[in-house]
Amino acid sequence: MAAPWNPPVKAEDFEFSVCLEDYVNPGLFKANPTLAAGDVTISKDEGAFANLATLPVVAPASGRNVNAELTATEMTADKVTVIFHDQTVPPEWSDLSINILTTA
Repeated sequence: MAAPWNPPVKAEDFEFSVCLEDYVNPGLFKANPTLAAGDVTISKDEGAFANLATLPVVAPASGRNVNAELTATEMTADKVTVIFHDQTVPPEWSDLSINILTTA
């Protein structure tokens, strides 16, 4: 994996971390959120959304921090949008959208 820091470079691996807000307890981060296939999708230059190649992971285990890794292919765009959307009903955590603008 390439350097995970900013600025995000077009067509290079990139990683970032987020915390997901607890749906039942707004204002608090969800401890150990469950992430399943289809919960995190990506769009390149406002195209159709698709699942990430690698499902984000909670690190450290049972913590609140969620690490996402995007491949060079996923970063081949000027604008990359990553959406976190829990598909369970009711959801464990609230929706989150991350927009990444790449540099040359």
